This record gives sequence, structure tokens and C-alpha cells, in this order.
Amino acid sequence: MLLLASLIELMIYIYALSLLFYFSDCVSRSVRSRRIGAGLLGITALLQFAVIVVRIVIEGRVPLFSVYDFLFLFIFVLTLTGVGLALTQKAEFVVLLLGIVGFTASVLNEFWFPVGEHADHIGYTQQLLLILHVVLANLSLVALTIAAVFGILYLFLYAMLKKKKWNDTVRRLPSLEQTERWAHLSVLTGTPLLIVSLLVAFLLIVAQKRWEMLLDVKGITTFAALAVYGLYFLLKRTRKYSGFSIAKWTLVGYALVIINLLSNAFSEYHKWNGG
Repeated sequence: MLLLASLIELMIYIYALSLLFYFSDCVSRSVRSRRIGAGLLGITALLQFAVIVVRIVIEGRVPLFSVYDFLFLFIFVLTLTGVGLALTQKAEFVVLLLGIVGFTASVLNEFWFPVGEHADHIGYTQQLLLILHVVLANLSLVALTIAAVFGILYLFLYAMLKKKKWNDTVRRLPSLEQTERWAHLSVLTGTPLLIVSLLVAFLLIVAQKRWEMLLDVKGITTFAALAVYGLYFLLKRTRKYSGFSIAKWTLVGYALVIINLLSNAFSEYHKWNGG
């Protein structure tokens, strides 16, 4: 069963990474992200097939006769469909949505209808997801911190250039265009990480049926920060707003991320999950 558990663990991690790259492609068109996401989705399908084969070898039968088996087969076919669609043009949003459905079903299937010992399996899956959530949230915080630093630099440079103050400090800083581009790349990296981290946290809440946690202060501030970064991408895409306005929205989003971090002292979420 160790081999089986390891395959399922690896499958969930790679599935999450695939979603991460598809989110990145959808918020800002990136052929490279789309190709990596499609490749990881293909690996996910291979791992799901490997799980089915291992179970056939271990159990001596085709696993089709339980709710878990039915859902696992559904997820496998859904993933294969996503891989097929990934080879076509203009299907990235469809693949992303199918991936969200498949990933959600995979996680909830492991919680609600696990193979083997129920309690042990649930505890293992919860630990796996908590690790994934913490790692993604940490990486997201790093990327969004870098974006905030470049946002502050942009506002400083903008103010100095507007006042025509060409001192040594200004000369040693990158140009407005470089600062804006690096800030955008950092937001583009941090936001998908935040989205997948939030999805994993949401699945933990749903799996344990702790619906009251959705109204927890940490959840509310996370959704607020995500909404601000969503608005950031919307404004960036319309190109109707100046780099100065975009930089301010970057800092507003980061302020909410910091509030979210500080809310740990008042939140029940990490007390509940043991973090």
C-alpha cells in the first residue's frame, strides 16, 4: 500500500502544479506556461493509470465496484479529456476548468471514500494537503513581496522624475519600464500560487465539512487580496490605466496579504488544522 499511497501523493502534487501553470497562462497569456501545464497534466494521467494498474495487481481485480473506484475512473477520464483538449487551440480555459473539477474530485475522493484504512488514509491526505498549502502560500508571499518592492520603487521613481530630480539615487535604480515589468512578473507568479493555495485550503475545509471556517477572518482577507489582484490583471489588460495606478493596486493587494498574515493571531483556521 506504500507504493499506492506514494503514487496518489505524487499525482495530487503534480495535478496542483498543472493547475498552477494553467492559471498563470489564463491570467496572462504564456505559451510556455501552457505547454508545461499540459505536460504535467499528461504526467498526472499516467500516474492515475499507474494507480489503477497497481490496484489490479494488488487486489487481483479491476477496481470498479465502489464509490471511490467510480470517482477515480471519472477523474482519470476527465484528465485524459483535458490532455486531449490541451493539444487543440483556444481550449486553455476549458482545460483549466476541467482540471479544477478533476483536482477537487481527487482530493475529496481521498478524504471521503479512501482505499484501505479510513482514519489513517484521511490523516495522511490531510497532512499532504497542509504541506502543499503552506509551501504554495509561502512562495506566493515571497513573489508578492517582490512585486510590492518594485511597486514602491515605481512610485518613488515616478515622483522623482515628475519633479525632475535626477540625483545619484535615481540613476542607480532601474527604469520605470523595467520596474513595472518586474513587478508584473512577480504578481504573475504570486497570484496563481495564491489561487492554488486557496483552493487547497478550501478543499480541506470542505472535506472536513467545517463550513463555518469559510467565514473565518483569514479566509475573508485572502479572498479580498485575491479580488484586488484580479482587478489588477483586469486593469492591466484594458490598458486604460497608467503604470502609476497599477503600482498602487499592487500595494493595495499586498497590504491585504499582510493583513491576512497578521490575522493568524485572530483566526481559528490554523488552530483547527494544527498549524
